[in-house]
Amino acid sequence: MAGLTVTVCLSPGAADDIDGALTAALAPFDQDSDNPVDRGMWDSRRIHGGSNGQGFAVVRGYEDDPRLVHDEPRYDGIPAPSAPGVCAGGPRALLDFSRPQAASERMKAASWDLWQHLSAVHPPALPLTVFVDRWEKDPHAFPGGPWADGMVAAYQAQPLIKAYIDHPWSLGLDHPDPPFHTEHPVIGFRGSRADYIREFSWASRGTDVLTVDGWWRESDGSALHAYCDPKSCPHEPPGPTVWPGSEAYLSLLPHDTILVRVHCHC
Repeated sequence: MAGLTVTVCLSPGAADDIDGALTAALAPFDQDSDNPVDRGMWDSRRIHGGSNGQGFAVVRGYEDDPRLVHDEPRYDGIPAPSAPGVCAGGPRALLDFSRPQAASERMKAASWDLWQHLSAVHPPALPLTVFVDRWEKDPHAFPGGPWADGMVAAYQAQPLIKAYIDHPWSLGLDHPDPPFHTEHPVIGFRGSRADYIREFSWASRGTDVLTVDGWWRESDGSALHAYCDPKSCPHEPPGPTVWPGSEAYLSLLPHDTILVRVHCHC
């Protein structure tokens, strides 16, 4: 299953119907429609970015502004609330581009605070290493083997672990992978909250961008026009010939432009 994230830029008039505006903007790139094959970029999509730190930091003082856009529920229907001070989009003027890592820092803070809160209301959990040691001493200790329905399932069934990994602010790190001793970084972290935020935050990696005038610009700089067959498009994409990175581009858009992070399956 492949996926990509695109920041869709919408005109200010889209504010009253974000979903309708997204549907119209993304329609020319729907690979399940009658669009040219080479223009098919997605077959399902979801507003996503506020609950995982890959959206936008909100300008201080506007965290509760109703114009902000937040994540749609997960594919299983479970809500995905935005982390404090983070959103999936909104008017450009409400989004903070002053620090490239701001959204990630706020997401990591929410991840840390969630773990501390849940640790105070649930019994302590055994670390993953305990289950690994048990499996190494007895390969038949868990039904289904270590990575099927056995060892990991037993580890994740602990109330504290389950409550944490079931919440979107755990950042989707709910399936420990080899090496066997790898857990979510917040579990067992010995430093302070500030240390955790500093160590695990990242600057925005940028996304594809769908411009207001219908150009889908990919992170490598290539571009697709919403109204042309890619093999015969006579138009040159607007803007710089070298793509400067989506955050730099987005930060310079008019303040009333509406930006929305969308995760697409393709």
